[in-house]
Amino acid sequence: MLSFDDRFALQELVNRYPYHIDLWQLDAWAGLFTADGVLDESPMGMGSYQGQRAIAAYGAKLEADVLHVVHLMMNHLILHSAGDTASGSVFALVEANTRSSGHARYYIRYEDSYVRTAEGWRFAKRVVLPMFPPQTGLS
Repeated sequence: MLSFDDRFALQELVNRYPYHIDLWQLDAWAGLFTADGVLDESPMGMGSYQGQRAIAAYGAKLEADVLHVVHLMMNHLILHSAGDTASGSVFALVEANTRSSGHARYYIRYEDSYVRTAEGWRFAKRVVLPMFPPQTGLS
């Protein structure tokens, strides 16, 4: 069973993810993953990226197309833990103004695998799943 400090650290990890990406702090965002961590957005049709450099490079591509973005995170649950690993789930509403399609809205769920490292808890894998079809071209 996770300690209070571990649970708090995992909530902090999950909350830092939208903070860093919404402010385009790409190195800090990618640093939330382990060195070989995976960000898998393939269920959304947006690819899968392994390693901090690949994740940061993907963030730079997003930044080139997105003018404004906000992630509203909710309902974070830690579903399982064993020693230095845990898994969790969190829902999000993502609103973005893009250069290419105007306004986009995504209702998503993150399925997470966490691992405790020397630097603290990190994402070993984060899978992004659609909860509703994406809404793009909104005004």
